[in-house]
Amino acid sequence: MRLPLLFAASLALFSCRKSDDPSLAPGEGSELVTEEDCGTPGPSGYQVLLRTQQQAVQLPGTVETFLVSKDNVFNTSGSDHLIASLTRQDDVLSLRYCGVLHNGMTADTGPARSAISLQDLPAQVYRLRITVRNRHTTGTLDLTTTPARLSFADTTVAAVWR
Repeated sequence: MRLPLLFAASLALFSCRKSDDPSLAPGEGSELVTEEDCGTPGPSGYQVLLRTQQQAVQLPGTVETFLVSKDNVFNTSGSDHLIASLTRQDDVLSLRYCGVLHNGMTADTGPARSAISLQDLPAQVYRLRITVRNRHTTGTLDLTTTPARLSFADTTVAAVWR
């Protein structure tokens, strides 16, 4: 009974090991930068550009506010997804931009983009903590105005996209 269990465990360990065979590598368009890779420096001058945007939703006369972001490099596909997360603690919003999900759907190069809904946030002024890979900056997001206003302390990390 122990032999089949031991064999199955060693087979599982062997199959989980990364292969050096390029034919077994994930296909183009499936690369994902994980949280562990978030601390790696981006290309020289890597920056995230942000803006708020309102879009009509299905209910007549209602709009939803989004925080739209893009990076400032030309990725393998103009439809790549910029990995972004938003957490809130009282009046502080923490934004984290960790990498790019390459989908390789088009041959066009362009910036990776993401959108985060702000619809559930009360209209007030929020302090921002922004992490772009291994760099940090602070800023503010004022949702009491239309359009909402963004400002950043270090515009080499994050800036307003116009």
